[in-house]
Amino acid sequence: MKVRAVQFSPVLGDIERNLEFHAAQAARAVRDRRDLIVFPELSLSGYQLRDLASEVALRPGDRAWWRLEKMSRGIGVIAGAPLEETPGIVHNAALYFAGGRLAHVHRKAQLPNFGMFEEGMVFKAGDSFQSFPLGPFTAGILICREILFPMLAYLYFLQKTDLLIGISNSPQRGIGRDGVSSFQLWETMGYVFSQFYHQNYLFVNRVGFEDGIGFGGGSFFARAG
Repeated sequence: MKVRAVQFSPVLGDIERNLEFHAAQAARAVRDRRDLIVFPELSLSGYQLRDLASEVALRPGDRAWWRLEKMSRGIGVIAGAPLEETPGIVHNAALYFAGGRLAHVHRKAQLPNFGMFEEGMVFKAGDSFQSFPLGPFTAGILICREILFPMLAYLYFLQKTDLLIGISNSPQRGIGRDGVSSFQLWETMGYVFSQFYHQNYLFVNRVGFEDGIGFGGGSFFARAG
């Protein structure tokens, strides 16, 4: 399987503009004969949504949803978005579209609600970690803070998951002589998953600035040990 990871800076609250970027990147990946394209957490909306979450949320059957279905006819697409399936309830979700339809949804369960993070006040927490078929793999998805809980990756290990995908909106912090400490943290977790749970691991983080917060990128792949 050939996978393209796209780390970029979404425009806060502008679903249409972000969709255009997703579509252009997906078309390019198709031309390059990739099988899957993966975008960061909340790639369709930006991160600091606050009161915008319900206004810009994806809803099954709306125009943005239809465009993602269309986009996935030529390539598998994993994107992050606020998702409103029940009126007034919004999840921080990762959506996998393939073959022109929604194939899997993961709703973020670990919602940080401290310091610069306000997810617990914006989103409803998910409550399941379900593997799913993705090409030749059994795959699972973790969103940002969930990556820091090895027991969650272990739940996927128990489901015989051999491709674990982590999407994130991790701020860049802790810059010193040895590099960016936040990068080292994510890389350490990837090493643990690949070596001890025998999972191929892909980490995709966003870049850019939003409301004064800098996001560091640092996307990488770790092969199962």
